[in-house]
Amino acid sequence: MGDRQVKVSVLVPIYKVEKYLHRCLDSVISQNFQDYELVLVDDGSPDNCPAICDKYQSRYPDIVKIIHKENKGLPSARLAGFEVAKGEYVIFVDSDDYMASGSLQALYSEISKGYDVVRGRIMREDLQTGNRW
Repeated sequence: MGDRQVKVSVLVPIYKVEKYLHRCLDSVISQNFQDYELVLVDDGSPDNCPAICDKYQSRYPDIVKIIHKENKGLPSARLAGFEVAKGEYVIFVDSDDYMASGSLQALYSEISKGYDVVRGRIMREDLQTGNRW
């Protein structure tokens, strides 16, 4: 991927989430904001997650960075991603969550107004019924 400068680094710590990982990564890749990198931190996941990460990096080599590391927990995974992030701003997305369309652009637009921190709303979804609240 090189060292291209980006506005936003999206960090995704990953462990035992193969059921949700495609949805998470696709939601970031499909954002209408272009000036970002996607840092995937495979925290020693014993399932198919490492292979899924590799697939996304080969498909999107200019956007996706991967760190494969020994399992040491969420704080360690976030720190590992933070240490390689090149973005002016950092956003953490849990690997069993996903980003709504346009949310990265909306967050960047707000932080660009001079705020120190911005955050989005959380929407919960029942995967059985599709109900959202």
